[in-house]
This record gives sequence, structure tokens and C-alpha cells, in this order.
Amino acid sequence: MVTARTGSLFDNLEQLGSGNSYVVEITNMLERSDMFRDFNRQDVESFAHYFQAYAAPKGVMVLEEGRRDSYMFVIASGKLDIFKSSNDSDEKKIATVRAGKTIGEMSILDGMNHSATAVVVEPAVLLLLTKSRFEQFMQSEPEVALKVLRKMAQLMSLRLRQTSGMLIDHLPK
Repeated sequence: MVTARTGSLFDNLEQLGSGNSYVVEITNMLERSDMFRDFNRQDVESFAHYFQAYAAPKGVMVLEEGRRDSYMFVIASGKLDIFKSSNDSDEKKIATVRAGKTIGEMSILDGMNHSATAVVVEPAVLLLLTKSRFEQFMQSEPEVALKVLRKMAQLMSLRLRQTSGMLIDHLPK
């Protein structure tokens, strides 16, 4: 069972770097992710300025279902398990997310509560993007931001299609 997180998310993470001082490292990590694999380096580097890199130890909850925190992570290394509460108040593991993937995008776009809980199961490096930093990016780099939004939509659409495919196996005949 996953236990609720107390205090700030950042109490449990070690900041590795952010902004101009760490932009090359963040750019390199973003380029290896599914979201930015097809972007040119200049576009990725312009976006990298808006991220912060954190080390997350095993066992740390980085997203909590129902909590209204508007941020997403790009997983640069490590592994996270995703849990969803069921009707009987039990939490069920619904996925394992590995390096190169993203979590939390929906809260960046709609500002609503996180729809699942994410817990680090293998020490991870996570690239954090807050909703406010994403909005700053959209103001300063609208053409690149449009590409990012389009890619987010594609990735979320792919996840929805996969989930729909799995759901059909559980519906009564």
C-alpha cells in the first residue's frame, strides 16, 4: 500500500541543477526521452532552461493521486510504479514507467488533480517542469511550445488507445 506524502515533494528529492548552469545536462537528458527524440537540439535546449533536475531515491512518492500539484516529470533514469485507487479504496499497480517516459502531463495542461500516484522503485533522475514554468516557456517560445503541446497530445492519445485496448479485455461479453 502506498502511503500519503507529507510536506513538500522537494523535501524528499535532491536538486541536481537547473536553468543556465545545468542546461547542457538537462538538454542531453531531454533528447533521450520519447517526447523530445524528434526535436532539433536548439528547440530542446530552449526548453531545457525551464526544467529542474532532481535525484529521487527508491520509495519516494513523486505524484499523489488526488493532490493538486501542477507539474510533470521527464524520467531521465530509474523506474517508477504507477498506482490507481479502486472503488474499494485499495490501490492497484497499473504500470511501471522507465527512463525516457513522462508522467504528470495532464496536470500541466488542465491544472486538475493528479489522476494516479507515482512511486520511485529504482533510484531515478527526474526532470521537473511546473505549470508556471511551462506557461513562461509558452510566452517566450510559442513556436517550440506548440511543437511540445502537439507531442504531449500525441503521447497522451497513444496512452489512451493502449488503455482502451486493455479495457476491452475486462468488459463483459
